[in-house]
Amino acid sequence: MTMHEWRDEDGMLSLEAVLVLPVVALLIVGMIQVAALGRDLLVLHEAARVGARVAATTSGTTAPERAARAAAPELRGLVVEVAPTVRSDGDLVVVVVSAEHRLGPVTRTLEARAIARVEPVVGG
Repeated sequence: MTMHEWRDEDGMLSLEAVLVLPVVALLIVGMIQVAALGRDLLVLHEAARVGARVAATTSGTTAPERAARAAAPELRGLVVEVAPTVRSDGDLVVVVVSAEHRLGPVTRTLEARAIARVEPVVGG
């Protein structure tokens, strides 16, 4: 390779870097967003499970809602629904937990559901 041919390729590496680096940066940001979405889904499912467990062992809706919110403190706008509100031994209780998740410019509502059987009161 002569000196003249070498000079023609001097700026090629810079040009390739300018074209490739934004694409790589977008891919990295996208992967981080998808990982955050997965983490939020896992936390949401755990909150629903905790809420259902508490609902199966207590009466009313305050304790399950409080437990579900405590299990997912990092999720903003958490909505907890407990049904039925009046339960007896052997009934199924359903806890639905939902939260908004922003993925770039799009906002989605994530939802998790957990079901538990109401446990009998010991000694009661």
